[in-house]
Amino acid sequence: MQRKVRPRTPSALQRQHDIRERQEPENISAQRTKKSLAQNPDDVSGKRPTKPKVLVVYRTGFVRSGVLSLIGKSMQFVVCGETGEAPLARELFLRHKPDLVLVGLRLCGADGIQLIKEFRSLNPVPAILLLSEHADAFLAQRVFRAGARAYLSVEDAPELIRAFDEILAGRPYVGVSVLPLILNNFAGGTKYSRNSDMHSLSDRELEIFSFIGRGLSASELATELNVSVKTIETHQMRMKEKLGLHSAAELRQKARDWLARSVVNRVHEDPEPA
Repeated sequence: MQRKVRPRTPSALQRQHDIRERQEPENISAQRTKKSLAQNPDDVSGKRPTKPKVLVVYRTGFVRSGVLSLIGKSMQFVVCGETGEAPLARELFLRHKPDLVLVGLRLCGADGIQLIKEFRSLNPVPAILLLSEHADAFLAQRVFRAGARAYLSVEDAPELIRAFDEILAGRPYVGVSVLPLILNNFAGGTKYSRNSDMHSLSDRELEIFSFIGRGLSASELATELNVSVKTIETHQMRMKEKLGLHSAAELRQKARDWLARSVVNRVHEDPEPA
């Protein structure tokens, strides 16, 4: 006759051991969560906080690389896209929805001020900073009127991260190289009335005017701005009418004089150390 074997019932000690094994992973997980929140008390959701996204739109490659390096070293922001071409910049702006945008003045396919206006019409929330090759109080005025919140020259690059912090907080920012020029314009009163006729030029006309002052021909301008020579000639005709000039030679001379005065004013505000 075959003997039946009763299944063993776990002892009290075995049951306690099994309970401890089930509880240990839960305790470890709770301890890790508590440690994570202690290291980052603002992260109450348990998720890693996202860094503000920056879109970099600058034509000159080595300057753009320097900007990317500054952003990377700061560990405060993340670059979501970079380009020197306006059409691609529009695509990246819509795709990534950046919190911050750095724009250069000279781009392939558009100028920086026009691109700022387009960005503002597409989405007015991102804070925009214009990085210029040189400090210019008159240009700064145009930049802020277009919708940017900060203006820096390339020599102000060490201030970039601080400028990002300020404009993210809703405060405008001007680089140290251009601030004295802006203040001098206010303090000088009628000193700069000789440039009052320049205010009649549109942003695009002012850009072309500055290129003319640097000696670019109509065909070179057309290549630079990715437009036809006919478009450049039309702009030149309108500028002559607004400025009361009668020939292309007078337009070139006035553009050269205007640029020269800008350089002289910049040197007077920032003289070379003795």
